[in-house]
Amino acid sequence: MAILEFRGERVTDPGSIKQILTKYGIPYERWGVKSLTNQNPDVVISTYADEIEQLKLERGYVTEDIVALDPSTPNLEMLLAKFSVEHHHTDDEVRFTVAGEGVFEINVTADERVKFTAQEGDLIVVPAWRRHLFYLTNQKTIRCIRLFKDTSGWAAIYPCENLDSGQYKLHFSETVD
Repeated sequence: MAILEFRGERVTDPGSIKQILTKYGIPYERWGVKSLTNQNPDVVISTYADEIEQLKLERGYVTEDIVALDPSTPNLEMLLAKFSVEHHHTDDEVRFTVAGEGVFEINVTADERVKFTAQEGDLIVVPAWRRHLFYLTNQKTIRCIRLFKDTSGWAAIYPCENLDSGQYKLHFSETVD
């Protein structure tokens, strides 16, 4: 189950995590863990087909795929270095963790960030335009279902020097104390 670290507190109760993230416009759900004897991407996706289709209907996603990272992934450290720098996307970043774990640090206001450790059975949606970063835990292993609103996927945008120029409008939900 997920771990949320925010304002000096560590939260592990899924209901409490959902409540906190919802205040900041970040969807979170527990889909649970299903037994997978076959890690073939088509099998993984079909195992969670009902949940995937429901999320597509609710949020307008049109396609999905599997991403898998582990110590045997070629150029793993170089690949991870791209995502461990604060960035955003023009589309939601949707991750359902099938196996392993990874950490999202997501900006919830201009001054605050939550640290969300996704584990097996957790679904997190980092909203479009929301600054965040991602890295693996010491396990160095994660397998996720990703969903997209565009069949071409998305790219990370690292415009730190352009953030104040008005070129990019970053979105936060109302600040909640």
